[in-house]
Amino acid sequence: MMTVREYIPSRTFPFDPPELLTDVRAAEGLVKVSLWDGRQAWLVSRYSDARFVLGDRRFSSNIENPGLPSLSPAMANPRHRAAMVRMDSPRHEELRRMVAPEFLSGRIDALRPTIERVVADQLSALVSSTPPVDLRTEFALAVPSRVICELLGVPLAEQNFFQECTSKSRARGLAKEEAAGAEDEMFDYCDLLVARKEKEPTDDLIGRLIVNEMPCGRLSREELITMVKSLISAGHETTASMICMGALTMMLNPDWFRAMRERPDVVPNAVEELLRYHTIVHEGVTRVATEDVVVGDTTIRAGDGVVVSLASANRDAAMFDAPDRLDLDRTEARRHLGFGHGAHLCPGIWLARAELQIALPALAARVPGLRLAVPLSSIRFSEDMQIYGVHELPVTW
Repeated sequence: MMTVREYIPSRTFPFDPPELLTDVRAAEGLVKVSLWDGRQAWLVSRYSDARFVLGDRRFSSNIENPGLPSLSPAMANPRHRAAMVRMDSPRHEELRRMVAPEFLSGRIDALRPTIERVVADQLSALVSSTPPVDLRTEFALAVPSRVICELLGVPLAEQNFFQECTSKSRARGLAKEEAAGAEDEMFDYCDLLVARKEKEPTDDLIGRLIVNEMPCGRLSREELITMVKSLISAGHETTASMICMGALTMMLNPDWFRAMRERPDVVPNAVEELLRYHTIVHEGVTRVATEDVVVGDTTIRAGDGVVVSLASANRDAAMFDAPDRLDLDRTEARRHLGFGHGAHLCPGIWLARAELQIALPALAARVPGLRLAVPLSSIRFSEDMQIYGVHELPVTW
């Protein structure tokens, strides 16, 4: 009888994925795991298998499919049925085309001066503070929150509300009712935000969707509300966590700190290596097989749920040489799966890259004496959250 393992165990070291992932990837490839709600799913741990599953349309993201696994109580909220990330094509592709132009590399290049201004403003506020300060709150969270507010047309004064809602809803230990309540608060907020813009259209992403897509029936109001909710949540939390993990990496590795400040040519690749090494979407992504599919040496039956571990795939020695080493000049770093792969590749990939490429070097240049204000052992890493990072990052200089 196949052994079913619990998913996800605790980490031994905060910068390495759980030992379960290393063991499974090395010895077995695919195993059955038990999730928070008692259901079972296949765990995909190897790079080649992960890329195959994410790129194969026989694996569905459709929330209406009862076999789709849920990684937390929040994701069990039925209001996610209108979420683009929880749909398959053709509807997924139709919705994605509506927002994709806003996040193309050229559009994000035009946004770089705005990001640079936001970063400079937050750094000025940071250095005017009396240390120690929480870098997560004062810089890492503030930068992407302000950028996504400008991009979507969300009032900056409301960022504390959506930050709290997102953080609460993504806590893995919450009861189902509490998680649903936090999610509902965020959905209701986005409903009111859309209603305001319906009355007074604005020249921003949400305003353009209301004017260009809703009147002709291409986009329903429910879909727009869910899209706004997803863009706000993903647009600030994930990048904030990566800024924190990148800053922590720099503070612990003088070569990285110096390179970020003095070697602008290596910054883009260094950012990719940080994304690979830390893989903050540490729980993975879910799919359900719509027909029997052979993955590696395992047959996954129609209706079986699948969890693709991006964190494990990004530490696969079959793809990355010495994968547990953080390598500033790693040539294959950009092949990481930190943004996913296939039809559901993160649409904000260019925005996240730009924010990291601007924020981390600016931080190193503006605060050259930046260092931890507490021992590393005192840092609380967010194993209890869907997005990995730190709860606080006390620093001084």
